[in-house]
Amino acid sequence: MPTRSEIDAMDYNQLIGVVRETNRPPGGVRSIALIAQNAFLTKDSHVLEIGTSTGITAVELAKLVGCRITAIDINEESLVEARRRAEQAGVSHLITFERKDATDTGYPSDSFDMVFCGNVTSLIPDRDRALAEYTRVLKPGGFIGAIPMYYIDVPSDQLIKDVSAAIQVDIQPLYRDFWMEFFVGGNRHEYWLQDSRFDDIAPADVDTFVDEILRRPHLEEFADDARELLSKRYREFMQLFRVNLSHMGFTTLLLRKESDDVEPELFTATVL
Repeated sequence: MPTRSEIDAMDYNQLIGVVRETNRPPGGVRSIALIAQNAFLTKDSHVLEIGTSTGITAVELAKLVGCRITAIDINEESLVEARRRAEQAGVSHLITFERKDATDTGYPSDSFDMVFCGNVTSLIPDRDRALAEYTRVLKPGGFIGAIPMYYIDVPSDQLIKDVSAAIQVDIQPLYRDFWMEFFVGGNRHEYWLQDSRFDDIAPADVDTFVDEILRRPHLEEFADDARELLSKRYREFMQLFRVNLSHMGFTTLLLRKESDDVEPELFTATVL
């Protein structure tokens, strides 16, 4: 079990592996289902998930579709929990969890039917290299499933500073246009998208959620001082993210890998 000093040194991404939080992508299981449907995944598909964290997307795809998933992350603590969840859900035979860097996976080119990256690209320092790697390992005609988060309302400098410290990433306020320009281009063509905004959640609802998480049996094994600090830090993180997400939205986006000489559609349409 982690000690008080070890917990004190953890950022949010490490802490969620300890509390075994279900770290869903923006939009949760609904976004996962929409991407699976619109990318025409079948049981014969092979998906690479970037930044699986505690494994919710990999497990959901395996349950929904029955496809093969290779899921990678750089945090071994989270991968341990992801493997446990896959085993518990009865889908561990469909998922391979590996500790790898998203910018240099080592997988052969043209290997996967879909690369699912959720919002993790925003946390990768060299995001251009990461996107090039997604594209390289994707089969021609395959899809990149991304769910970039972005600010709709301008955040304060203090909020950006606090969130950066929490996730140990020097974030910059980015907006929808940035991510569309980043993902679309070359042989990555916009195929399908849906825009959403996060709900403004009440502080009391966050406290109720945190209380439920902290009642998990495995946390009873912690020393009292470590558990007390864990409770304090995890609650502070979640209340901070509540404030941050109230400023934000996200786009559920599918990009198709095609020849870069395919001309864009001129007469587009919007669903009413």
